[in-house]
Amino acid sequence: MITVTEAAKKQMCNILETKNEMVVRYELKGGGCGGLMSKWSTEPHYEPQIDDFEWFLTDEYRFVIDKASAMFMEDATIDYGGDFMPAFKIEIPDRQSCGCGESFVA
Repeated sequence: MITVTEAAKKQMCNILETKNEMVVRYELKGGGCGGLMSKWSTEPHYEPQIDDFEWFLTDEYRFVIDKASAMFMEDATIDYGGDFMPAFKIEIPDRQSCGCGESFVA
């Protein structure tokens, strides 16, 4: 199960509203110093893919993670915050992030 905090949902909605898009998508790709690299993107509309994990942010906005990425994210929490440089933060139990903060050990 993946938990998306209210702060993260609110920021995703802010981004989508600003960009006039409908979907925030999170994916994990091979790479980075830890083995898996985070990739955030937005899309103008949602074309459902088989086995996507989908969260309704509002009636029209969505947050989506593909099945392959979700397999590495068991019990993850996606949050948004920080004092000096607010950012999305993903905490996954039993997974170590690397020094750059952009990837984690597969």
